[in-house]
Amino acid sequence: MNSDFWKQFPTISGFDCVKMKRDIQAKIYEETKDLSSEELVAYFNRAGKKLRERGGTLARDAELSRVNE
Repeated sequence: MNSDFWKQFPTISGFDCVKMKRDIQAKIYEETKDLSSEELVAYFNRAGKKLRERGGTLARDAELSRVNE
């Protein structure tokens, strides 16, 4: 990825990416800390399915833009 690629994503003033990551990790930890191995696998399978359903179009668009570069 070159510098032109990143120009399409404007900076968001006051946004703290590291804080967001840590908050998400803490939320996942709280939701999964008492799960068995089987329950943990099911949790992440559900999360992966949601992500694929929500991001399928975005992933295809990103792949197409990579091919066109």
